[in-house]
Amino acid sequence: MLIFGKVENLLIHRFNSWLLWRRSSVAWTSIHGPWLFSLLKQMREPSIFAPEAETERKRLLQDSSPVAPMDFGAGSQSKSRTIANIAKSALKRPRHARALAALSRHIGAKNVLELGTCLGITTAYLSKEAESVTTLEGNPLLAQQAKVIWERLDIQNIHCITGTFDDSIPNLPSNQYDLIFIDGNHRGEALIRYVHALAPHLSPKGVIACDDIHWSADMEDAWRKLMHEPRWTLKVDFYEWGLLTANSDLASEFFCIRF
Repeated sequence: MLIFGKVENLLIHRFNSWLLWRRSSVAWTSIHGPWLFSLLKQMREPSIFAPEAETERKRLLQDSSPVAPMDFGAGSQSKSRTIANIAKSALKRPRHARALAALSRHIGAKNVLELGTCLGITTAYLSKEAESVTTLEGNPLLAQQAKVIWERLDIQNIHCITGTFDDSIPNLPSNQYDLIFIDGNHRGEALIRYVHALAPHLSPKGVIACDDIHWSADMEDAWRKLMHEPRWTLKVDFYEWGLLTANSDLASEFFCIRF
């Protein structure tokens, strides 16, 4: 009963949060700033779509292989999971993965860092739009599944590090990343801790994308705190994820955008 109560509270929070976001959000076509408008336009670019990765997604959704849970954050309470369960609940939607890949293309990312590989579909999207992608995954079974997918897709520019985020971040292979995508854990204090730990690794015009910022009241509060930090210029809330950049060429603005 306690688990059902927690799930019910999360669902109520997300519904109310979405209503508030919806009321304050604007259509992407109403944005006038050239940097942001160009990004939003690219997010809808058909060439960003990765049909080979989507074929792998369909295969994963039919895979009943068991995976023992190794949840390092506020994820599923399920005690038994399959590849299909994880693919259904944890993989980013195609539109979401395409938006992140468009962001990488837009900023001309050379090095991308992803926290939370999962089954590697979003990583595959990002690999098309960057010279190299470093991705961190705590569950070795998921990391292995992701590597199988990348091999099937003949992707050569992904470096996967297996281990907890806190253990892996101090040993990152690069000192500077143009795009950092933070997914996984889903605890507010962890989100703030990761952003603060990774900000020194962000290139001057780089972007941090924070996933599931409205997942819970805790995550939402953390997102608000991050937005109010003076280091960030442009802040964008897409509901499913948020964007932070310290790019000094951009005005200090905040938007909630429907795209």
